[in-house]
Amino acid sequence: MFKFLFLVACALVAVNAVSEQLKNEFIEKMTNIGGQCAKEVGANEEDIAELLAHKAPSRHEGECMIFCFHKHLGLMNEDGTFSKEGGLKALEPVKADDPKLYEKLVSIGKMCQEEVAKDDDKCKYATQLTVCGVKKGKEMGLDASMIH
Repeated sequence: MFKFLFLVACALVAVNAVSEQLKNEFIEKMTNIGGQCAKEVGANEEDIAELLAHKAPSRHEGECMIFCFHKHLGLMNEDGTFSKEGGLKALEPVKADDPKLYEKLVSIGKMCQEEVAKDDDKCKYATQLTVCGVKKGKEMGLDASMIH
């Protein structure tokens, strides 16, 4: 259901390159996490609609939705720091399904971690990482329209 994100949202950026089963499992997981995160951060329908439309969040609650996704997926720690170990673990299903795509996603994660300045606001930082991941994914030829 949710169409945006990255570091694994990079996985979103490229999920159309993997098997239909992996895509469906990912969509189901994101949908479940989305419901939890909306409640957790106080996001409203407008915040969710922006994310579904691939738009950058206009409210802090929308940015916090992105952080919440990253946290639930293991991409970021509760304190807002990037989790290399968690990111690699989150990408394991992609590695088994498409090793070349996995390598691209790991590369994107590394580049964004290096390029995006750490922000004390973990929600803004997560959003900046996501924007970077989508941009780098497009530059590598990954399709951003992946999940419908």
